[in-house]
Amino acid sequence: MGIVFRQSVKTSFVVLFGAILGALTIWLSTKYISDKQQFGFTRNLTSQALTLSQILLFGMSSTLFTFTHRLLDNVNKKKVLVTICLSFPFVFTVISSIIYFLLKGWVLNHFQPADKPLMERYYVWLPIYTLLFIYLIILEQYLGLHMKVAISAFMREIVLRVLNLALIILFAFNYISFHFLVISSILIYIVPILSYLYFCFNSKDFGFSLDFKVFSKNDYKEMFHFAWYHFLLSIAIILMSYLDQLLLPLYDHTGFVSVAVYSVTVYVISFLQMPSKAFLPATFSNLTAAITEKNMDRAKDIFIRSSLNILIPTVCIAAILYCNLDNGVMFIGTGKNYADMKNIFLILFIGQFINLSTGINDQILSITNYYRFIFYASSILTVLLFVLLRLLVPRYGVFGAAWSTTITISLYNIAKYFFVWYKLNMQPFS
Repeated sequence: MGIVFRQSVKTSFVVLFGAILGALTIWLSTKYISDKQQFGFTRNLTSQALTLSQILLFGMSSTLFTFTHRLLDNVNKKKVLVTICLSFPFVFTVISSIIYFLLKGWVLNHFQPADKPLMERYYVWLPIYTLLFIYLIILEQYLGLHMKVAISAFMREIVLRVLNLALIILFAFNYISFHFLVISSILIYIVPILSYLYFCFNSKDFGFSLDFKVFSKNDYKEMFHFAWYHFLLSIAIILMSYLDQLLLPLYDHTGFVSVAVYSVTVYVISFLQMPSKAFLPATFSNLTAAITEKNMDRAKDIFIRSSLNILIPTVCIAAILYCNLDNGVMFIGTGKNYADMKNIFLILFIGQFINLSTGINDQILSITNYYRFIFYASSILTVLLFVLLRLLVPRYGVFGAAWSTTITISLYNIAKYFFVWYKLNMQPFS
């Protein structure tokens, strides 16, 4: 746990500073992008790109992470694996983009009439945004393999947010237009991707190879089987995470205006995830190694310590956020322009706290033979989430979205908690 602790401490400082920068960016965005529809659109576009990137990865990030551990010192096989994991998502994105453009009219018709012009103007940028997220995720996973978590965290939490902050300030002083702001907010992701590539190429086993014969048919079958289940799993999990933000502008008559308030609240809630973001990347690498070596005692020790080390600071952050809700409402936007975020926060807090206080169950299940359980459970609950959103959002707006999400997340995490306890005899509480 020594290297995990050192990496986690480094990452903690980066995540904390990144959270401060992110909060500043959100505040300036709500202050200077005074049109809530425009601000809501930018948040929704990012949610769309994040969701699509997780789906179009086709499980390649998990495949790269898990199978690299199994290949040990076989550098040639690792390079072939890197080639496969970087090229497949590109092909999937190109194919999906063709379908996306062919269905343009059908897609646009799902949005509120007032929101269609914005969607149509930036329609072409969604595939580009998605592809940048895909390579950001894959390369971050690779750096995590080599315990360079702090580097990737610095680029994601600090560099990206400084660039975003700079763009908002330029927009605030009318040096750039809203159009330039949207395009630049997408293209700045090229900066961390190029940085990740630099660090990746400095490692001995990163590279590209077309010697596909180094793997047997059984190897490819195993990798495909693993990737396929993680692909299905990622669809269910990402939809469970972002379905409320994706469907809110479709079913709420205020469209992107409602997304503006909801997305700010979701960002505030994300502060609860700071401890897990700091601790999990390094932990996951060690946990994967322990499971691969079939050292279940070590895996259990990592699971328990990590879960508790995440829970304790999460409770502290939750207390601070709760005590400052009224101040936050007055601070964000103009006066009480975002007043609904207080009640939305309290609703979302229930589900997120259950999620973060029941242990690192997703991680342990994803690298054992029980990752199928996550798929089945998340698939069932994603359907439930869709039904709840369809019923509650048209009637209760943002509050309907918040309750739908909280109910679903709570049920999902309670199910995982008891499954891990029953099957693996692991649970974070004595």
